[in-house]
Amino acid sequence: MLKKQIMGTITVSWPLIGIFYNFPVLLHSPYSQIFGGIILGAYIWYLNYKNHAALQKGLLYVPSGSHKQMFENLIRSCNIDPTTITLKYAYTAQQIAMAMGRTIVIDPTTCTLSSDDTNATPVVSVFTHIYSAGLNTLQKERQLSQSQLTREAQSFFFKHELGHIIDNYSYKKLWIVFAVATTSTAIAISTVKLLLPFTNSLTEQSLAVIVGLFIGMFFDLFFTYASNFFFKVAAEKRADQFAAKYSTAQAITEVAHFFGKEEEMIETYKDPKNLLLKLPSTILSGHPTGKTREAYLLKWTEDKQS
Repeated sequence: MLKKQIMGTITVSWPLIGIFYNFPVLLHSPYSQIFGGIILGAYIWYLNYKNHAALQKGLLYVPSGSHKQMFENLIRSCNIDPTTITLKYAYTAQQIAMAMGRTIVIDPTTCTLSSDDTNATPVVSVFTHIYSAGLNTLQKERQLSQSQLTREAQSFFFKHELGHIIDNYSYKKLWIVFAVATTSTAIAISTVKLLLPFTNSLTEQSLAVIVGLFIGMFFDLFFTYASNFFFKVAAEKRADQFAAKYSTAQAITEVAHFFGKEEEMIETYKDPKNLLLKLPSTILSGHPTGKTREAYLLKWTEDKQS
């Protein structure tokens, strides 16, 4: 994920570098620096939006018959009109369900609510023949533990993703991406502007550009991880609150203990050579730690029962 983000930043930066290289006068205007940041930010926003739209359009399999009715009833139980939500089947890499825009993607390889739907069979088949052999020990354990949850607990995860949709999470995340890209690009351009007066040759100018590029990548990563901590963690908790509001105390308790055990599982199989994994999940992925989720979910269970 980190490597992909770095390579992506480098790739989309070259056109902007070319413009400032051929028109260096633009570097002397603070407006062009801001405008350059906005242009690149808007382009990255567009690429992410287009990618999300293509992913949703490319999902072929939908719940059928009684399974479609069951999921629609779950949506109605949360006081949401099911006609406003699109339901799809796909492998989600150890998630029971996942929200994308106004679509909830249900993973039949872990979600037993859909295990006997014939429309889910192609997804399970693709997972069995392509993905399952490549899972590491942690992924296999997570796959198994999720599939062993009761139907009520799995419904909680479905409602959690519904909570993300009601919260407009996907669209907010796109604007976070735009803000991060715009700000880090503007910083990169400003860095090059500050360094160029100290250069005397084409080689030194190229070095200044490379330094600016790396400074921009650093701030892109820094702001991304900061947005995980300040934006995504709160969004995950709001989705948990939404799901808990429309779930039984028993289901919430089961999910709470699942998160606690999952954190222990992650710690057990964590690769000690991967330095990024030393970061807390609140920064690395934007998810509350398993023990934190267990604690506040159990507290909500007590409140629900009182």
